[in-house]
Amino acid sequence: MRKLMSRKIQVAVIVILGLIVVGVYVMLGGLLLTGRGTQASRRSYITYLDPGVQRVSARQAYAQAQTLAQKWQADAQLVGARASFRQEKPGVIGGGQTWSFQFFSPSTSQLYLLSVQGEQAQVESAVERRVHAEVTSVEVAQWQVDSEEALLFFLSHGGEEFLRKHPEAAINLQLVPPKKDGGLIWLASGVSQAGRAVFFVQIDAQTGSVIPQESS
Repeated sequence: MRKLMSRKIQVAVIVILGLIVVGVYVMLGGLLLTGRGTQASRRSYITYLDPGVQRVSARQAYAQAQTLAQKWQADAQLVGARASFRQEKPGVIGGGQTWSFQFFSPSTSQLYLLSVQGEQAQVESAVERRVHAEVTSVEVAQWQVDSEEALLFFLSHGGEEFLRKHPEAAINLQLVPPKKDGGLIWLASGVSQAGRAVFFVQIDAQTGSVIPQESS
């Protein structure tokens, strides 16, 4: 009798343990599906660069611009670059086909302004300006973060939310030479129509880290 009871108890324990294991698997499966659903939902709202736009990155355009600048002056040094982007439709960023560059020649104290559009270097406009102030050039070796990456940093650190509120805003991306107490940075800014709302993010162009804004 005792043996029969012990067998029944063993069977009952096994059944209970089996139900517990099944319950755990069901629970984990539900969490996994919920997590995937959340990821899909988040991805559906992520802003991305329009794949239909034929553009070159700032680094690619710089290689073309440098060749032209050195034909102008052999000692030409990069001092800045910029391009503009715009939200073509909700969640899709277009523009950025044209990059404007500034070069400086120490021997002539002149600035050379030119723009590059497309995959081939074409000088749409080249303007020479004589400057009398000190000009800081870009250390190209420190320039590790390209424009596409900088733009994504802008979007993921508040820029995307800014565009939801101001879908007509222009996005300006500017490579800024270092100050005496800082390094090379990307200045990414969103500006609404008539300049009524402005949002900007500073990105370290060497490390890719976002520079905290100083509170006023």
